[in-house]
Amino acid sequence: MSWTSVARKDFQDARRSRVLWALAVVFLALAAGVASLYAFVPNITAEPEVSTIGLLGFLASPVTLFVAVASVVVCYKSVAGEAESGSGKLLLSLPHTRRDVILGKVVGRGLVLTIPVAVGLVVMLAVVFAGGVPFSPVDYAMFVVVTLFFALAYAAVFVGVSASTTSTTRAATISVLLLVLFELAWDVVPLGAWFVANGFQVPRGVSAGNLGARPDWVAFLFQLPPSGAYQNAIGGFLSGSGSEPFFLTNWFSLIVLTLWALVSLAIGSARYQRTDL
Repeated sequence: MSWTSVARKDFQDARRSRVLWALAVVFLALAAGVASLYAFVPNITAEPEVSTIGLLGFLASPVTLFVAVASVVVCYKSVAGEAESGSGKLLLSLPHTRRDVILGKVVGRGLVLTIPVAVGLVVMLAVVFAGGVPFSPVDYAMFVVVTLFFALAYAAVFVGVSASTTSTTRAATISVLLLVLFELAWDVVPLGAWFVANGFQVPRGVSAGNLGARPDWVAFLFQLPPSGAYQNAIGGFLSGSGSEPFFLTNWFSLIVLTLWALVSLAIGSARYQRTDL
């Protein structure tokens, strides 16, 4: 298949660069450091005893931030860089369609992003065993699978952004703005929507640091960005599902991640099809 050739070449190019190795070292240090804090520093969390679920919950936030930032670094030049340099014309002179290029880039850059994450999570097991943290293979495997799926979804989002422009500067700007929106500024969106829906009044019981009893639709808005969907999915798989509505379940959060990937690629692909290289 043509897209596999694009993915293979894209991954081989990245493997020869310093990006893959730098990401592997950074995530390995991050995973080992966070696991060491949890395993060896007393009272680092409010839990009375250490556990696999506690460790993975402790690890979820730094993993989220690493994957988000690393996906921008790895993916923002994936399509726009070749369009800007002119190598995109050469690529399309081979028996590849533009859809092959985008799909191949997602797979290639996705591997560049997920391999360091997978290696870091596997090596982290040494810290888990050294620290005497009770180990649950099922919970750990579920965390790894959902995390890798999250990384692939974020890679697809930023490959879609890269495919929507022929300028690496614009691709970088849009990617960073989305990163800031998703990771730093998103909480304003559900709170603002709740404020408006409540007649431009602060809902009863809400104060600084206390959201009171949030309506289900507000909770869903908090979980709508890729990072929010990932953390909700992790929390649901590790702690079990309750009586929440279907749109707040862990499985629906995986659907949200899938939609982020597909919609981003659809928009990027539509713009790339019309681009004059």
